[in-house]
Amino acid sequence: MEPSHAVWNVPNAISMVRIALVVAFGVLLITHQDGWALIALAAAGVSDFLDGFLARRWGQVTELGRLLDPFADRLLTFVVVIGLASRGIIPWWLVVVLLLRDAVVAAALAIGKMRGTEPPHVTFVGKAATFALYVFLPLAYFAHERWDALYLVALGGAVFAAFLYWWSGLGYVQDVRSRIANLSRAAPDTDLPTA
Repeated sequence: MEPSHAVWNVPNAISMVRIALVVAFGVLLITHQDGWALIALAAAGVSDFLDGFLARRWGQVTELGRLLDPFADRLLTFVVVIGLASRGIIPWWLVVVLLLRDAVVAAALAIGKMRGTEPPHVTFVGKAATFALYVFLPLAYFAHERWDALYLVALGGAVFAAFLYWWSGLGYVQDVRSRIANLSRAAPDTDLPTA
């Protein structure tokens, strides 16, 4: 489906609400209003599924939506991991692992865009990694200083999710490299004399 240039539609509005929910979550987390913070985080997670589903279902895929949705996802990951680490809920090394992956993928996408390639499609592994992070990071937040066994399970799940996150990220990098190589092979040889 060719994306439209529309700005105001329901999926884009949901993406914008998700960005506001992420900011609200960060403020609530810092001010130790944990109940409301969990509600904001859960609502942001539901909206992440909802905007993409409705965009495809209603044929409302837009250029803006293709920018808003990944921006909201990256913002959510950033705010959640920084916020949880600042509260001592997850270790800082896990923050570095997750954010470094995002930086590597962002650099690959920027290089691909400069070379004129289309961005890679989201993979099943990428979706699974994001889903696992959305499950295990809030679970660690919820279980911290309440249920030690559940908290350890959540941390282990978050580490596994980080592994999947990197696996998907390296797949995106390889996809961008392949697209650049294919463009280079398809480009005409400009050194040949023209008639």
